[in-house]
Amino acid sequence: MIHGIDPSDDAPVVLRAIALYPRIAMNDAAKIAWIADRLIDQFGAPEVEVIDPIENLVLTILSQNTTDVNRDRAFASLMARFETFEQVRLAPLDEIAAAIQVGGLQQQKSRSIRETLEWITNERGSLELEFLNDLSLLDALKWLTALPGVGPKTAGIVLLFSFGRPFFPADTHIRRVMSRMGLVSERGNPHPRLNDLIPADPLLMQQLHLLAIRLGRELCHPRKPECERCSLRSECLWIRTHGSTSEDAVTSPIEKGGSN
Repeated sequence: MIHGIDPSDDAPVVLRAIALYPRIAMNDAAKIAWIADRLIDQFGAPEVEVIDPIENLVLTILSQNTTDVNRDRAFASLMARFETFEQVRLAPLDEIAAAIQVGGLQQQKSRSIRETLEWITNERGSLELEFLNDLSLLDALKWLTALPGVGPKTAGIVLLFSFGRPFFPADTHIRRVMSRMGLVSERGNPHPRLNDLIPADPLLMQQLHLLAIRLGRELCHPRKPECERCSLRSECLWIRTHGSTSEDAVTSPIEKGGSN
């Protein structure tokens, strides 16, 4: 007797399938859909905001190695000081760095921001990225990742959240969650594997991106994850190999997919 159902030949087919469900390992594509459903049940469906692509690009650069709060404070300070991205492009690096200091790594980020804005202007004649809508997804990714300091994560965030293009970007929180679920390796580039698994549905990708980041920040910590509060625990391979009370920082129970 499983879940109050007798998985015998006399039970209806659907009920037998439900009863046998715990014995059947989900394939990886099914697990992605299950993860999205469970996280929406736990946290609710997040609101997705369309962001201007240049603003999105600058925000993503500012977000590196800092919190959302400090990223937003740095961006607000930057725009209060310069008002337009064209003024930022023409500004001295030390003034840009001073404006974004609250976000940390201001010397590195000020160079990346100005070089990126300069590169776009030189290539396109103005600070606009709307032409990316006319390119194939692959060509748009190639164009963005040619920008100074822009990798697949930043390019994916711009394409997914500014243009609704179906490319799933993964940060450190998403990699940790997905590796603990047994879907990607803790090393290498997770983007090819995840974009093979996740349906090319922009809304699903947007929601899953936001929800997995929230889970990684609030519960699925690098050390001492709060597994008892996590809606994914029944299918989490990390719990099976480490136990829900483990303080081990190892993230991936298996090696699967991903390359530099």
